[in-house]
Amino acid sequence: MSESILSIVADKETQRASAEETASRPLLLRFLSWSVTSIWRTCVDWRTKRPLLFRLTAHFSIVALAMTAIIFSGQTLPSPRAVVGSSLEVDNAYVRQVGNSLATDSLVSSSAPHLAWQQGSDTLTRLSVPHTVFPDRLRSEVITYVIQTGDTIFDIALQYGLSPETIVWSNREAINDAPWLIQPGLQLYILPVDGVYHTVRAGETVAAIAETYEVEPESIYNEWNPLEEGEQPRSGDLLVVPGGQWEEVSWEPPPRYPAPGPSGYSYGVCNGSAVTGPGANGWFTLPTGRRDVSGWYFHDPRNPTHIGLDYRCHEGDPLVAADSGVVTIAGWQGGYGILIELNHGNGFTTRYAHFNTIAVGCGHQVQQGDLLGYCGSTGWSTGPHLHFEIRNNGVPQDPMVYQP
Repeated sequence: MSESILSIVADKETQRASAEETASRPLLLRFLSWSVTSIWRTCVDWRTKRPLLFRLTAHFSIVALAMTAIIFSGQTLPSPRAVVGSSLEVDNAYVRQVGNSLATDSLVSSSAPHLAWQQGSDTLTRLSVPHTVFPDRLRSEVITYVIQTGDTIFDIALQYGLSPETIVWSNREAINDAPWLIQPGLQLYILPVDGVYHTVRAGETVAAIAETYEVEPESIYNEWNPLEEGEQPRSGDLLVVPGGQWEEVSWEPPPRYPAPGPSGYSYGVCNGSAVTGPGANGWFTLPTGRRDVSGWYFHDPRNPTHIGLDYRCHEGDPLVAADSGVVTIAGWQGGYGILIELNHGNGFTTRYAHFNTIAVGCGHQVQQGDLLGYCGSTGWSTGPHLHFEIRNNGVPQDPMVYQP
């Protein structure tokens, strides 16, 4: 009987020890056991649970990769700190320290002047901006400027933020490729951008204009020109050609080969009567405003008897006086067609031939750059051009020697 009691007691002690051992198992093992059991139960319906498991696995992988990148890059996540002037009091001692050293520790970034960085802080603070600066915008139209006493092409260009060449190229008829001759009262076109202001001639296309000024045709379809995409310009249209390039500008006058007359005036005979006019300036400008030659040169090997220079011009282009003087011939002169001759009072005369129509008559006084008439093809001519002669005491000279 006593042995039975002892065996029963021993069994109870064994069960109690087993229970205590079970209770003392680590919680981690118990959690793992529960997890395995749950996964096993989930796998009962694997096909329906697969999308959810895939999503969980993907999220876990992204988090793991991010943490791995942070660890191996040596970066640490910044801890929040108080910004000067804020109500956040994470570290009162730190705020007091930054507040006391505000004058010496504050640095302003040169690339972002409205942001300030406090030494030892992970936060940028925005500074107040007293005013807003708006960028300059291009003008929406071409304007005009009247030259004042003392103005130069360089002063005008600087005033409007343009290159001096743009001023000359945009006013070729007014300046006549002689920027040293500008006078007060002369009106100039001022473009909104650097380039050329082109007057369209009959038959010209956008492609031809673009090729002349070395730009893409698309650039001519811009906000300043009255052209729709693909439309061709009309004769007489004024077009802004942004970035256009023209001939190099000569900023100094040519040598004073034809010295001014000693009497200070020009003279000649017209229809049997003596006439006088203003004295020469002492140099010649281009009567067409450009150096382009379209025909024969002086004593051209193809025509050795040719004693002038055939400048290129289009029907109706304005032609001007190369120097001041008086008109001694104005009208039809055989092979010259409609001819104008100027006497400059210093031994030099100039002749302009093949006009379509003329704007002066015999005996008229003209200043350098004044309008004489319009380009044509009268007389012995195969197409519109200007036959231009320079004579010194009656002896023909090579115009290219005297041109600016």
